Amino acid sequence: MSSKDQPFSYAEVRPYAVTESLEELRGPDHGFLDLPQHLAWSGRRRFDLDDDYDRAAAYKIILEEGREDDFRHYLNASLLRSNWNDILPARRVQALWEGRFPDLRRAA
Repeated sequence: MSSKDQPFSYAEVRPYAVTESLEELRGPDHGFLDLPQHLAWSGRRRFDLDDDYDRAAAYKIILEEGREDDFRHYLNASLLRSNWNDILPARRVQALWEGRFPDLRRAA
């Protein structure tokens, strides 16, 4: 079986976005975060950033579904760094972000 005949996952071919700079990420660092439908299209849209589970779930959605404007608006650089190990985005997303920002890997 050639490599082009092998099955692949959508995550392997989907174009994911990565921000240019973590310093651009100035989203809220506490309270409730209401995500728009284009990000949270298949479930709940309100997350409590003061709750570990909710924060990780919201950040995973934003990282996997968002674009640069979404990252700047909804992500907070400090929260992203301190919670990176808990967010667990798709492997390809994790690799892209850690490739651009090696300090995320070290922070985890």
